[in-house]
Amino acid sequence: MRAVKSFKRILVTTDLSQESLDAVSYAGRLARNEGAALTLCYVPPTLATAYSHITATADMVAMDAAVRRTAAEKLEEWSVRHLKNVRRVDTVLGDGVPHEEICRIAVEVDAGLIVMATHGRRGFTHALLGSVAERVLRDAPCPVLVVRPRKSTSARATAPRRKTAKKARKSS
Repeated sequence: MRAVKSFKRILVTTDLSQESLDAVSYAGRLARNEGAALTLCYVPPTLATAYSHITATADMVAMDAAVRRTAAEKLEEWSVRHLKNVRRVDTVLGDGVPHEEICRIAVEVDAGLIVMATHGRRGFTHALLGSVAERVLRDAPCPVLVVRPRKSTSARATAPRRKTAKKARKSS
């Protein structure tokens, strides 16, 4: 049996949501335990290509630049606040299609592992929006660890409970 590989660099992706913060925290703990460097990556949406048929491209380019500046500031803020116990943290902004950029950046930084969150969408929403995590899983140059969103306490309390096999037999 082979030993578990240790990672020199971990790439963690974020979309700056609470779900991705869980993945960032998880990756931070993993990087600390492994003594690995961590690269925090965000691929902001671009308006210029999506909406150039509606408004002037110059306006959209200016908006994209503002989004990128704000995203860079937010990444640095997250890095300082949530990854302060990790020795080496870099931040990277991608530019393009999220799953393609994540895979490209993983190669560029020589990541041994990609950690990312999933929003846990199902049904029509999943079919409509797709899943960046699924696409990264298919194309990644290294292993991918997908962190599922935590269920809130109220969601756990109202969720239907499954009967164990023992309880099911007693009730029959």
